[in-house]
Amino acid sequence: MKYILSFISIFFMLACTTTKPTITEFKLDVQTDNVERNSLGCKEKTLKISKAFSEPSLMSLKMGYVQDGNKVFSYSQSQWVVSPAEAIFKEIFFSLRDSGLFKHVNLDISRSNSEYIMEITIEDFMQYYNEKLDASHVIVKLNINIIDLKDSSVVASKNFYSKVDSNTLDADGGVEALNTALSNVVKQNVDWLDGVCQ
Repeated sequence: MKYILSFISIFFMLACTTTKPTITEFKLDVQTDNVERNSLGCKEKTLKISKAFSEPSLMSLKMGYVQDGNKVFSYSQSQWVVSPAEAIFKEIFFSLRDSGLFKHVNLDISRSNSEYIMEITIEDFMQYYNEKLDASHVIVKLNINIIDLKDSSVVASKNFYSKVDSNTLDADGGVEALNTALSNVVKQNVDWLDGVCQ
């Protein structure tokens, strides 16, 4: 009888236990052309890239979306592996390092001397749904300034923008579209600096 009661209580305890749904983690996967550029104007210069400025929500792992223009929500079962601000900063660093435009491209924590520093401001990086939740798109918008460290003057400044429709109305579709939009912006940035360095 003891065993039967023990078995029944264990059975009820297991039956009453709720399992927490798993959280799907996403990372950005930017596709760049990795083509080395031939502009000579910056070949002997060193560029440092500073951490991206953004609103606090883009510095967290929470994955948000906007409905009907101004209602902000978070996905309950999806999140980033690395915050968008950190990921964007790294993607820009990798793309410029591989471009060959500068003699060296360093992170802002480097102790090396540099002629220029790049400031990145993330103005938008979000998935947007319409009021009926039957259509979705993403927007990536960055502002980039190149600062001459000798006199703190702005050498060049540019806004970058990309809007991409989501193929599916969920976090997966949003991440896929954000990857495409960020890839567009990263390529635009390298092309722009290629012109600046002519």
